[in-house]
Amino acid sequence: MLVENCKLAIISIKANKMRAFLTMLGIIIGVAAVIAIMTVGNSMTKGIQKQMESYGVQNISVSIYQIDYSQELSAEDDENAKFKPETIHSLIKKFDNKISAVSVDTSVGSGTVLVNNIKANVSVSGVSAGYFKANNIKLLHGNFFDQVAYEQGNKVALVSDKYAKQVAGDNYKPEDVLGKEYEVNVNDEYVPVTVVGIFEYKQEGGAGGSSKNQVTPMFIPLSTAWNITHNKDIEYITVVAAEGVDASALSNDIKTYLTEALKDKLSDTLMVDAYSNQSMIKENTKMLNQITMAISLIAAIALIVGGIGVMNIMTVSITERTREIGTRKALGAEDAMIMLQFISEAIILCLIGGIIGMIIGVGLGDIASKLMGYDPTVSIASIFISVGFSLAIGTFFGYSPAKHAAKMNPIDALRYE
Repeated sequence: MLVENCKLAIISIKANKMRAFLTMLGIIIGVAAVIAIMTVGNSMTKGIQKQMESYGVQNISVSIYQIDYSQELSAEDDENAKFKPETIHSLIKKFDNKISAVSVDTSVGSGTVLVNNIKANVSVSGVSAGYFKANNIKLLHGNFFDQVAYEQGNKVALVSDKYAKQVAGDNYKPEDVLGKEYEVNVNDEYVPVTVVGIFEYKQEGGAGGSSKNQVTPMFIPLSTAWNITHNKDIEYITVVAAEGVDASALSNDIKTYLTEALKDKLSDTLMVDAYSNQSMIKENTKMLNQITMAISLIAAIALIVGGIGVMNIMTVSITERTREIGTRKALGAEDAMIMLQFISEAIILCLIGGIIGMIIGVGLGDIASKLMGYDPTVSIASIFISVGFSLAIGTFFGYSPAKHAAKMNPIDALRYE
């Protein structure tokens, strides 16, 4: 019986192709919009999540910040808003088994290196041993700094592969740069450094990657930087939670510990803050999902409008086929059979519209995601939800006209002109 009703529904739809298409248009637009929006939303969420994870899921940023920025800090408070080396040592000792690295860095300044009339621009930073792990620095050649370099403040440096290409050519060999001594003119002072390692350069921002004058990072040991700047103030640190440790929970523990440890220095204007990338990723993912869902629900209004169109066309169809309904009832067709016939027609209309909308939605979502610079991530859930919702709409909005058809008096129906 169901197969027969489906055949009758398809025959009816084929008999009025244009009317059927216009009826399905609302369903097509609604399904396509929901799937496209959710695909773009998922692609953005995955892309941003991946980008944030590249900075380290286990990373915890720790700082002392001013509670009320409308007030001017006193010289004493300004000094107390910076970490001291002994504070960091006590933090590492307290959470030794929960911390895999602590990153501290300080900017020495922008500088230039002149090699065979070729100038390379660099941004010199002093870093601790944990900096490379916290920032996912990939070493290509040579070595990271050894413990002696940190303790004695040796004038050694790590440079990027882009720097190596600038001073030794695109086809440089590691030995063309490693072990070489370069004089860096930084803050109008010439500082000789020996390159011990080459790391992979990561392009950031919108600067052109092929520019010969592009500024690239140069890392020196933190103690070496302090000897140059004569300033050991640390404005913030990054703690890397050990594998298996809940970074969000650890960030709260660190905040509590430092607040207690620095209570004599923290006035009413200063406060310790510690937040994990893990928490930020979760919050951003949740926010983006909520925004995507909200926009998708707005787009789903088109499905409701399409459902009303289905109800309207089914009412018209029943009116046109009144004599057919009367004939079937006179031949013994039950009310349930008549209802099933017209509900089946409404469902098939919505199903066809849903499938067309699904194809269009996936295509639009794919194109839009690529134009925005994200890898397309088709939402399988949105496909099932949208098409399922369209079927539910066909059932819901097709029920009333179908019920009306089933309740027709066969004698009145046969008299209908």
